[in-house]
Amino acid sequence: MHTEARSIEEPHAGASVDRARRGGLRRAKRRESLIAVLFLAPVLAFLGAFVAYPLANAGMLSFFSWDGFSPREWVGLGNFSRLLGDGVFWSSLRNNVLIALAAIVFQVGLGMVIAYWLVRVIPRFKRAAMFLYVIPVVISEICIGLLWQFVYNPYFGLLNGFLELVGLGGLNQGWLGDRNLAMPAVLVVMNLTYLGLYILLFVAAFQDVDESVYEAAALDGAGHFRTFFGVSVPMIFSNVQATVLLAVVTSFKTFSLVFVMTRGGPNNATDVISTYLFKTGFGNFEAGYASAIGIAQLLITVVVGVAVVGMTRSRGSSPARVKGTAR
Repeated sequence: MHTEARSIEEPHAGASVDRARRGGLRRAKRRESLIAVLFLAPVLAFLGAFVAYPLANAGMLSFFSWDGFSPREWVGLGNFSRLLGDGVFWSSLRNNVLIALAAIVFQVGLGMVIAYWLVRVIPRFKRAAMFLYVIPVVISEICIGLLWQFVYNPYFGLLNGFLELVGLGGLNQGWLGDRNLAMPAVLVVMNLTYLGLYILLFVAAFQDVDESVYEAAALDGAGHFRTFFGVSVPMIFSNVQATVLLAVVTSFKTFSLVFVMTRGGPNNATDVISTYLFKTGFGNFEAGYASAIGIAQLLITVVVGVAVVGMTRSRGSSPARVKGTAR
C-alpha cells in the first residue's frame, strides 16, 4: 500500500520539480534580458539622440523650403524633383563614384598586393614598412589636406619645384586650379592617405592563413603569382568583401580632404555630395534642399552598399570560380 502511494506521489513530485526548474530558467532569462537592456540603454539613447532624431528631422525638413530663419514652407517632393535636374548634384555623384572605383583599385587592390609582398616576400621589412604606410592614417585629414595644398601650390609648391629641379619646368601646372587636373590631384591624395589602412588589414589577414597551405602550393610548383591569386585571395575572400564595402561606403561619405584642398572647386569640378550638401545648407542657406541632398546620399550609399555585398557574396560562394582560380 505504501509502495503504491509512493509510486503515485513520485510523478507529481517530478512534475513540480520540472515546473520549478522551468520557472527558474524563465526568471533567469528575464533577469539577463533586463541587464542587457540596462547596458544597451546608454548606447540606444545616444543613437536615438544623435542619429535617429537628426535623420528623422532631416527627412521631414526635406519636404520644406527653409533658409534656417524664416518660417518653413511646404514644397512636398519639390526638393527631390529639383534634385533630379540639378547638374551639380549629378557631377558630384559622378565624382563619388570615381572615388569609389579608385579606392577599390588602388586602396583595396594595391593594398592587397603590397600586404602579400610584405608577408610572403620581404617579411624582414614588414614592421618598418607598415609603420611608414600607417602614418598618413593617424594624421588628421585636415592636416593632410593643408600639406598637399602646399605641395600643389603653383607658385612655391614642392611638386612644381621638383619639376623645375629635374628640368621639367614646362610641366608645371596649377594643379588644384585646373578643372581637368583638380580631381585627379585629389584622387592621388586620397589613395595615398588611406592605402596604409588597407595594407594593415590585409597583412593581418594574410598572417592568419595556415602556413601548410603555402607549403602545399610550393610543392605544387606555384610561384608568387599563382599563389597570390589561387591561394591567398580565396583564403581571405571574406576580408576582401569587408574591405571593398568599407572602401565604397567611405568613398560616398568623403568630405574633409576635398573641402580643405579645393572647397569643391574649381567651378564644382571636385565637388562630392557631402561638400555640395554643406555649401547648399551653410553657404546658400537652403536647409530644406540640403536635407533632400542628404537623404538622397543616404539612400544611394545604402543601395550601393547592398549591391556590393550581393556581388561579392555571389562571387565568394561560387565554388567553381575559386576552384578554377586555384588551378
